[in-house]
Amino acid sequence: MRGLTLPGRVSEHAGTIDLPPLERLDGDGLEAIHEASMHIIETLGIQLDHERARAVFRACGAEVGDDDVVTIPRDVIEESLASAPAEFVLHGRNPERNVTVGGDGPPVRAPGYGPPYVYTLGEGRRRSRLSDYELLTKLAHVEDVINCTGYSVCEPTDVDGPEKHFAMLKRSLALSDQPVMATARGGTRARECLDMVGIAVGDRELAEPYVTGLVNTVPPRRIDAEMLAGLMTFAEAGQPLLVSSFTMAGASGPEALPASIAQANAENLVGIALAQQLNPGTPVVYGVPTSNIDTRYGSLTIGSPESALVVAVAAQLGRYYGVPTRAGGSLTDAKTLDYQSGFESMLVGAVTDMADVDYVLHAAGILESYETVSPEKFVLDCEAMRYLDRFRRGFSFDPDDLGLERIAEVEPAGHFLDAARPLGESEAFYHPDVIDKRSHSDWAEDGRRSTIELARDRVERQLEAYEEPRLPPDVERDLEAYVAARGRAVE
Repeated sequence: MRGLTLPGRVSEHAGTIDLPPLERLDGDGLEAIHEASMHIIETLGIQLDHERARAVFRACGAEVGDDDVVTIPRDVIEESLASAPAEFVLHGRNPERNVTVGGDGPPVRAPGYGPPYVYTLGEGRRRSRLSDYELLTKLAHVEDVINCTGYSVCEPTDVDGPEKHFAMLKRSLALSDQPVMATARGGTRARECLDMVGIAVGDRELAEPYVTGLVNTVPPRRIDAEMLAGLMTFAEAGQPLLVSSFTMAGASGPEALPASIAQANAENLVGIALAQQLNPGTPVVYGVPTSNIDTRYGSLTIGSPESALVVAVAAQLGRYYGVPTRAGGSLTDAKTLDYQSGFESMLVGAVTDMADVDYVLHAAGILESYETVSPEKFVLDCEAMRYLDRFRRGFSFDPDDLGLERIAEVEPAGHFLDAARPLGESEAFYHPDVIDKRSHSDWAEDGRRSTIELARDRVERQLEAYEEPRLPPDVERDLEAYVAARGRAVE
């Protein structure tokens, strides 16, 4: 029955449209927040707790008060933003795993950052250990929707503070060959992390962007000395900086979301401007992980509808300034793996995806308002991201895909199950690995396992499938020698 005439006019190539970025501010709203931020920067000022940072701005016309609050002319901010790249390539030690930050490609997705607790199905909630760090790094390496290994995927409590960054970054570099993050808290620690990355990638001069440093401001209107020292160290090395203001509306920022966003925006712009004044062209990522508190309890809420709103606005502001953005992730305030953890994570995660956020920190595993990470939630969040990726891809078709011949072959009230092709062989639909789509009877016969139990099975399978991308022996030796020497220096 080939050659059926199609009704009407059908294009040779039809399909779903590309999704435009989700935006929640109109033009007037965007300008209002920008102008409020400029007022904060020019008139109220930002406290900078580092003399060198203050001197950099003083040299370009800023005024510094007795309280170390710096007020900066807007033309300095605008000039600085003009030198920041709209996109850049972040390199892994395996060039095949390089990723582009910004532009029209897929987002960079990194695991959670900094949780001191781990939750597993078998043990519940407990303090995290280095063994958890290794497990989560391996998951980040093998899960196909995670393309940045991150750093501080949990905050191990079984290693001493002065040596912790060595222990964590060494494992990030050894257990995965994707791009990494590292601490930017403190100039010495930042320099040590940069040196370690240079050894691991075989480029001690760091001629390309290899490692992203996370710089958090201290709202309201302050950047502390350690963060400034780390920021300046990364900037002078030409390594990317993820500058973020984690403002809590109702606590460290005003209760009104636009006011808290304007305050966070001002802090971010000053951090970005400092990096550009030190080294024009330094890759930067603009981050506003602002959320709110629950005013009934004074507790942080990151899985709130307000958090999702801020994600969309943050992405819009980043595009306004012409730099890549960071916001959102699979965020929840749930204490355990339950319905709350699922719907909150999917809300914020979906908005993160639809808003075209470029760099997604906390993409997988987070529970309890950043306090806890869970391997089971990690793989469930990755499954959710695959759902979102499939939705975003949509579909395209030519006239043959409309299936008129196939429709004509089946009688009314018939079916399209094809005996010639057994169930399970179709590639037309997405088939999740973790989520159970079987009938109730099949599910019951297989032990009535919950989604969380299936997630635990997925974790075990992924760890069995993991193959370590070993460092070359000479590189491993040099890295160990560096850590040993610097560790003694720290002591």
